[in-house]
Amino acid sequence: MPSIKNIVYETPSQPKQLRLDTVGNNCNASCLSCHRRLSKRTGKMPMDMIRRILNDVSSWNQPLNEIVPVNYGELFTRPDWETIITKIAIKLPFTKIVIPTNGSLLNETKVRFLCSVPTLYVINFSVNAYFAETYEYFTGLKAEVIERIKTFVMLISQLRKDVTIWVSMVYDPEYQPQLDKDFFMEYWSHSPAVPQLLAAASAGRKVRTIAPLKIPCRSIFSDFVIGFDGKLSSCCFDASFNLDLGYYSGDAKKDWLNPKLQRLRELHNAQQREEYELCRTCSFG
Repeated sequence: MPSIKNIVYETPSQPKQLRLDTVGNNCNASCLSCHRRLSKRTGKMPMDMIRRILNDVSSWNQPLNEIVPVNYGELFTRPDWETIITKIAIKLPFTKIVIPTNGSLLNETKVRFLCSVPTLYVINFSVNAYFAETYEYFTGLKAEVIERIKTFVMLISQLRKDVTIWVSMVYDPEYQPQLDKDFFMEYWSHSPAVPQLLAAASAGRKVRTIAPLKIPCRSIFSDFVIGFDGKLSSCCFDASFNLDLGYYSGDAKKDWLNPKLQRLRELHNAQQREEYELCRTCSFG
């Protein structure tokens, strides 16, 4: 019988994915299961810092695989988002760009610009519901956004057949009926988009009781986040950057292997993730 003790991850010499916390937690939606709601952290990454990070990463011998120009929040709340995407595409011509968005601030012009970016790889629309009532309750946005997303999906599929389009639903039976989930998957499976059904994870949400989890977290061995103020993270759910993992030094590849991050990984691999409060209350493995 398989054992959790057999699950051990190796740390690569550089991250697979880098997320830039360009907008802090600024978002025009208020999705009920989003960990952004637990955080009071606000701010945005200065353009000078974005340039420094891109110059740094562009010097790597092996190109970064993926970059996401946002961590929590909505990229399109930032007026200079086009400049950011353009700089990424120029400085990192061999790195795939992944864009997560709720789609509410997009229009045809913006979608056409995104499709003009040669290294665009994935656009993930966070929809989170099928029924209008559930959507508005769960996201705080008007249900008409769903109809616009359908139009954007068709446009992207026509302009860029090489770009993967995801339409995702974070499913939590506390907030969404199962029928919503079933109809969501059925509808989007017949579209050019690939439906993504994600179980709502919990990290520090007090409404949850988490069974003891020993499996090491996959994300800390592949993902790297640089906060708007330089704080480092490697966690999918630490919107508040509560884990003390250091600050960006100007050398992201070196920071990826800093002692604090390595210690976090070692404890996870040793089935001792409970040493960290956030990891102890997290359901992701």
